[in-house]
Amino acid sequence: MSKGYSKLVRAVLAAMLVFSLLLTGCSQTGSRTSPQSDTQTGNQNQSESQEGLLSWQKDTSPFEFDLYFFAAWGTHYPWRGALVEKYITEDTGVTPNIIIPTGNEKEYLNVMIASGDLPDAMVLEWYAPETKRLIEAGYIHSINDLSAQYAPELMDMISEDVIKYHSHSDGKLYYLPSFMPTKEEYEQSLEKHGARSLFIQKRIYEGLGKPSADTPEKLLQILRDIRDKYPDVKPFSIESPVDVTQWGLTGNLTMQYFAGIFAPETYGKDIYLDNGQIKLIFENENFIEAVRFLNQIYKEGLISVDTLMMKHEVWGDTVDSAQWGVTGRFPIDIWKSHNIKIMQLKKDEGYTYIPLEFQKYNGKEPQFAGGRGAGWVASMVTKNAKNPGRIIRYFEYCWSDAGQIANMFGREGETFDFVNGIPQYKPEILKDIEENPDALENKYGFEQRLLMWRSKWGGLQKIAMAPPSYAEYLKDVGKYGVDIWELGLDNLDPDPSSDAGVAYQKIKNIWNKYLAQMILSESDDDFKASYDAAMKEIKEAGLEKVREVMTQNHIKDLQAKGVK
Repeated sequence: MSKGYSKLVRAVLAAMLVFSLLLTGCSQTGSRTSPQSDTQTGNQNQSESQEGLLSWQKDTSPFEFDLYFFAAWGTHYPWRGALVEKYITEDTGVTPNIIIPTGNEKEYLNVMIASGDLPDAMVLEWYAPETKRLIEAGYIHSINDLSAQYAPELMDMISEDVIKYHSHSDGKLYYLPSFMPTKEEYEQSLEKHGARSLFIQKRIYEGLGKPSADTPEKLLQILRDIRDKYPDVKPFSIESPVDVTQWGLTGNLTMQYFAGIFAPETYGKDIYLDNGQIKLIFENENFIEAVRFLNQIYKEGLISVDTLMMKHEVWGDTVDSAQWGVTGRFPIDIWKSHNIKIMQLKKDEGYTYIPLEFQKYNGKEPQFAGGRGAGWVASMVTKNAKNPGRIIRYFEYCWSDAGQIANMFGREGETFDFVNGIPQYKPEILKDIEENPDALENKYGFEQRLLMWRSKWGGLQKIAMAPPSYAEYLKDVGKYGVDIWELGLDNLDPDPSSDAGVAYQKIKNIWNKYLAQMILSESDDDFKASYDAAMKEIKEAGLEKVREVMTQNHIKDLQAKGVK
């Protein structure tokens, strides 16, 4: 090719390029109907395709983040390939790395806070002092701000009760609380209270002639009969251990139940009102009679020291193997977990547990605090989060009905169906769980993967998981639940770092020591001496100072709830 021809070609190409650029310039500044660039067209198409979608649906690309759960016992929460995890990731693209503390939980968390080495997001008890400390130190994003920027629908999903009660002093919400039902949800639910009631082995109940247990005295006689006639089991177990620092002033979850039986005026709570005055449960003479009743059970050899002090995680295994004639337990765990494992082990329905009727002390009806409360754990996004927008969108999914249903039930048509508007597991799923108890936790993961729970769906999941007899039980004992929301008894504990908070911790330690002594007393005189000594030391430790602060917090609680 000649040099002259090459020059000509280059000249023509240059002229064409100039002409092309001129046309491009005209198209950018000229007619409004001119074609858009590929990028502009793509953005417009994407915007149009996302119309009507919730924020969590708009980006489902793969995403991982660290999520810390406050309790060492939560070892069943980290993801491990369960079916529910697959559904959640399909919906959102998200795979949370759930971190569980080891060793001392409080120390683990406090070291984390002190170092500023926080994960992307955290699930803590909303009433824990560490939660308030993190918020006031500016370590936590407000839900309001994140929602406004990344998930504008989220705040509209949250009930006014939650926003009003849990907003910080600056008027903003910093976490999403689990298990806080609205008044309407509580009234519509079957589960009216959370009493850890008593259960008896079916074969023993029938073998004893289906005896009544409607008074403490009759219950005591049943335990004696079990001791004498069924040497293959131990007569009775509380939900171990006795430990005030772990379970509160009643000392034990079963003692919370007995508090509602012997002292219904307390509703089974650590703190109650007596003629408008704040009282602590160890000041209630009827609750002391409940402690005396457990002492009587001990003195007659119907419960051992080992049982009273057994670690809770170890104790659960003893229920799985039907070691107790009568035991206290959270009801749904009997139907959903323990009886299934007992059937697998014993191959005999007689060893499974059925509910005993509630007792009446001195003819009084039992009373328990209703399930309408301020909630339990709180989900929050830290300022260390690398992508807070994606996390708050995931939280929007977790809070939504779609997320709750996926976590509790899985996928409609695959693991459950709606029957008359109520989700019910497919028969083959229930059969698999019944035949393979580990399948619930490891194969399916129902209820255990989002770490955010709304009461409505949690209640429906319990009913769907359990046999019809569980729903009948809830209907039968629901009459003992009392909605005490407006009494103003939530979040009354003093700040642990305050003088009253230090005094309250000292009081708990004193009561823990003497409560154990009272339960293990060999005589009524020893019992009385231990109680008198406890009250003397408790008063000296600053009981009235603690009461004064609790009274102030009681007034604040009423104000937060809009109660006049």
